[in-house]
Amino acid sequence: MSLCINPGCRQPNHPDNGGSPTCAVCGSDLVLQGRYRVMRLISSDSGFGRVYEAYERNVPKILKVLKESYNTNDKVVELFRREAQVLSQLNHPGVPRVEPEGYFLYYPTDGAEPLHCLIMEKIEGPNLKQWMVQQGNHPISEKQAMLWLTQLTDVLDLVHQHNYFHRDIKPENIMLRPSGQLVLVDFGAAREMTQTYMANLGDSGITTVSSAGYTPPEQEQGQAVPQSDFYALGRTLIYLVTAKLPNDTTIYNSRTNAFVWRPLAPQISAPLADLIDDLIAPAAAQRPQSTAVILERLAQVRSRQVSGLPQLIRARSAGAAAPTAWPMTTLNPHEAKTLSDPSRSFLPPWLDQRPWLLAGLTGLALAVPLGWYAFSREAPPFGSRDFGITSPDVAELTVSSVAVLTGHTADIYDLLLLRDGKTLVSASADNTVRIWDLETNSERHRLTHSNVVQAITTTVDQTALISAGDDRSIRFWSLPDGRPLGQLDNAHATPIRALEVSRNGRTLVSADSEGTIKLWPLTDSTGALNILGMSMAGPSYTLQADGTLNDLLFTRDNSMLISAGKSLQLWDLAALEEAGVAKAIAPITLEGHTSFINRIDITDDDATLISASADKNVLLWDMASKAQFATLEGHQSYVNTLRIEGSRLWSADADKTIFVWDLQQKAPIQRIKGFETDIWRFTVQPNGQIITIGGEQPYIRIWQLDQLPEP
Repeated sequence: MSLCINPGCRQPNHPDNGGSPTCAVCGSDLVLQGRYRVMRLISSDSGFGRVYEAYERNVPKILKVLKESYNTNDKVVELFRREAQVLSQLNHPGVPRVEPEGYFLYYPTDGAEPLHCLIMEKIEGPNLKQWMVQQGNHPISEKQAMLWLTQLTDVLDLVHQHNYFHRDIKPENIMLRPSGQLVLVDFGAAREMTQTYMANLGDSGITTVSSAGYTPPEQEQGQAVPQSDFYALGRTLIYLVTAKLPNDTTIYNSRTNAFVWRPLAPQISAPLADLIDDLIAPAAAQRPQSTAVILERLAQVRSRQVSGLPQLIRARSAGAAAPTAWPMTTLNPHEAKTLSDPSRSFLPPWLDQRPWLLAGLTGLALAVPLGWYAFSREAPPFGSRDFGITSPDVAELTVSSVAVLTGHTADIYDLLLLRDGKTLVSASADNTVRIWDLETNSERHRLTHSNVVQAITTTVDQTALISAGDDRSIRFWSLPDGRPLGQLDNAHATPIRALEVSRNGRTLVSADSEGTIKLWPLTDSTGALNILGMSMAGPSYTLQADGTLNDLLFTRDNSMLISAGKSLQLWDLAALEEAGVAKAIAPITLEGHTSFINRIDITDDDATLISASADKNVLLWDMASKAQFATLEGHQSYVNTLRIEGSRLWSADADKTIFVWDLQQKAPIQRIKGFETDIWRFTVQPNGQIITIGGEQPYIRIWQLDQLPEP
């Protein structure tokens, strides 16, 4: 079905519009700009416009169309154009992507006035107002509040650096990606900070934008300044930590204009509450004057939180500050398999460019070596094209055993931690998948195959578990109770070695020991799991890789599939769709490893692919040029698994060692030892305890980091 957006069309959803280039009723173009086909109306109540879902080939987009009744309102048209202008200049996972030509005019064939259109990235996820409702309207914790405040401040830092301010921050304008990254949306009200604007504050010609409860006093008077964004940010945080709307009488007294929220947020420490109160100060001059100040204040709050904790990371050379490690989220070789909590690990790539923040963070000692949130500012390719790494001094960390989970009776092949941080899933050669409760360290459910289980993954929303192995079936189970939902029998002709779900949740890909890759339509048109449809229709596409496969990975924009095993190969999914089911496409093969590739991952901006191999090396690849640009050397045995955490990379090997690498410096910064066995897979709980599988016994081992001795 294709939808006609001509407002004068009598039947915009005519059934004959499906594959036609023009509307069967009014003759208007159905393929906008020769690229986008509109599929459905999402909302007609979104401010000044209508919002549609459109597709560029198989990539979903959001299409905003200004309502024709506003075409003569110059101020409204200016706001609409401004959103495209602002977003096209920003390159950050915390804002929707808009191409430079994302704004365009659409001309219906009936001679009506052109429609103002804006096409942008579709953010898969709820806004924070919806998220709060989904979570039962429970206040968020201090840790989550700090992480989200840090993410949003980082986004605002970029916006303000481009001489804009947002002017309409509120929970409805903040979305949560499945990866945990917050995204600031609706830049239609953004204002450029020009000398003319600042000189004309109070001019009645300046458009006033107001959202009750979130808009600061000066903005209500048409005199918004950059610090107005901080007020709205503070009010948003108060809503999240109290679950009370700004006009709720329990926190706001309209007669006295008193805003008392702290008693309803007892989980928030005084230093963080003081920062939030400073953000919502009545006068803009009383608020933090820049994003740098906010981030520095957050670093001070963290410093108070961890004072007295063991110092795990120390400088190893005179005058050198040790790398800082932050509290850890769930860890698994692929972000799409765990879709961790709204937070992800280490210090951002831009830290080196902010000496004031580096000074504030240097020397902080936290209880675990992973960071809670990867600020994930999209950065240029890491460093120079440097194939030999000269390692700086490396912090030596050790672990000790906390617990051992027993129950499996044969080798454990796969491991993943759900984003609740307390549910672990393992797959074994004993023909079972087991679901574990990490609060009690006990087995909760046992799911049975008829043969070895080699791979597990989940749907994007983690309501279903998917498993496969030597019985050549793909099985689906509900989470968290493990109830069977159905299965695809004889999905492959040989044992299935790898599973992966696309980032948008629509496609399941499986691969077997002979290199056959199959792409399955995981959901129906409503987004529901479609096991019966997969069983009846079979795979959408079948590819043939060069030999057995160990891992699969979609790029974050879903435009490419990457397979790893005997070879490292890239598959263009857009070309695959154009070729059709019956035709084969040739992959791009990346040459560099001298043995099998065991695991792959990719940076948040899809710029750098990273591969771990039995040749003891980790290689970095530039996705633009499809060329290797660095080799990370240091492992003494097979590198079995890895995962990216912001500007840090973790890799584990058969020599009982985990390395932590600085991707910008392309050098190791931490070496973690003390594990009793080789490490085949690992994950990390929110409390920082590391979970591993490997060794001769089929055990799941839980480790904690030991305090380092004084230098």
